[in-house]
Amino acid sequence: MKNSRRGFTLIELLVVIAVIAILIALLLPAVQQAREAARRAQCKSRLKQIGVALHNYADVQSVLPPFFIHRSGSPSRIADADKGANWLVFLLPYVDQEASLQRVEFQHSGESEPRKEN
Repeated sequence: MKNSRRGFTLIELLVVIAVIAILIALLLPAVQQAREAARRAQCKSRLKQIGVALHNYADVQSVLPPFFIHRSGSPSRIADADKGANWLVFLLPYVDQEASLQRVEFQHSGESEPRKEN
């Protein structure tokens, strides 16, 4: 009577594991390329949305948004230490983010003296 066992030998198991490891090693770069392509497409889409928002802002306001707004509330194009909101804040309504724009504080609420007008 012949004693036959049904199962894998150690060599067969090692060969199967090696084949699976090789397949994973070949598949991993393809997955990374797909992720990178998705990130690149998302970045291009967002940049396009910013460009369209700039054009829409310019059409409505007849001017491009200021570089930033001083905390005193006056627009400026010169950088200094007292910067407030930058130009991207003005594009929020044009990228469907009106709620975010309402939370922006354009006027400085600190204890500094108010600006004297002539």
